Amino acid sequence: MENVRLIAAGRIAPYLAVWGQILREGTEQPLDFSAQNSAGRLTVTAAGATAGTVRNLSQQVASALHRVTAPGGGEYVHSDPHVPIQYDTSVTPPRFYQPLSFTFAQP
Repeated sequence: MENVRLIAAGRIAPYLAVWGQILREGTEQPLDFSAQNSAGRLTVTAAGATAGTVRNLSQQVASALHRVTAPGGGEYVHSDPHVPIQYDTSVTPPRFYQPLSFTFAQP
């Protein structure tokens, strides 16, 4: 991500990058609505100057989205792959980041 906001000492300000997918209609449900369908995926990447900042952002994102009912029904579920915090030196300034994956499950 280019043009990120900088804070003291030239470090990046924490940010979230959201990568969504158009939701699609799931397969037909049985009459008792007992099967959950996956209707799409969402990836939220937390980035910051320190691993601790990224860990805190990731925990806040997961608690804000995981199993929270969305308007109209369904919920986002934190899903694989569970990627550890990474350090990216290919950008300037370097930063820590962690992608978080969610699947949108329809009831």
